[in-house]
Amino acid sequence: MRGQAGYTLIEVVVVVAITALLAGLIGSFITRPMQIYNDVGLRGELVAAAGSSLERIAREVRAALPNSVRVSAGGTALELLHVADGARYRAAGGGAHTSASDVIDLAGDASFNVLGRFRELSFSYGTPLAAGYRLSIYATGSSVWSDAASGANPGVITPAGTLLTLADDGDEDQIALSSAFRFALASPQERLYVVDGPLSYVCDTAAGTLTRYSGYAVASSQPTNPAVAPLSSVSAALLVDRVSSCSFSYTPGTPQRAALVTIALGLARQGEQVRLLEQVHVLNTP
Repeated sequence: MRGQAGYTLIEVVVVVAITALLAGLIGSFITRPMQIYNDVGLRGELVAAAGSSLERIAREVRAALPNSVRVSAGGTALELLHVADGARYRAAGGGAHTSASDVIDLAGDASFNVLGRFRELSFSYGTPLAAGYRLSIYATGSSVWSDAASGANPGVITPAGTLLTLADDGDEDQIALSSAFRFALASPQERLYVVDGPLSYVCDTAAGTLTRYSGYAVASSQPTNPAVAPLSSVSAALLVDRVSSCSFSYTPGTPQRAALVTIALGLARQGEQVRLLEQVHVLNTP
């Protein structure tokens, strides 16, 4: 009888082994680029999240009342007094504005004009601004927070309980204070700032979060613990999570040289890590 052609068991085993080897080689060429692609995408997401957070902080640091930025001893918290708007106050009469209510009296005053209009404030003429809005003139040195917390009169910032009301005085806005206040110093450039309150950025690397806090009262000592008042009972907005490292530092400047805030933020996810550094110039010339 003539034998039938076919494959031996050894041939089948060899073919299967070669096929598996080729599949493994091809898989290694495909898997590695896909892993790199996923890693690059993940790093891109982390960089975008960190970058947007740093930009948010930088924008508000630039809008800080001069000499009001402060950083906690451990570098985990940054606080500032946020400026809602600014103008130049009327220091002398001129044109249609010559009455005593138009010109600021630095010995104590309850009504005076600014040159022109406020452009950033949201308000209605004749209606007091929300509680917490305050005026500041020539905020210098370390007295900003102590004056703000104590309501010092004279001082560099009006007390928290003093309400502000704006009136339309022709081509200028007029500010009325609910009680007279004496600003301690005149501004050489006649600058005036409207402050809408303090805000803080607090890092918690144990929880992996960076959070923004606002809507609380000014204190002479910086609040840093979100678990206790005032931060425990106020508006909190998570800025970014997956925080692996975070620190703030502040180098005070002078009227001739800007101060510098340095923010280092690290994020981590699925074995990927990114660390960004942002430096923000702070104009402390009051």
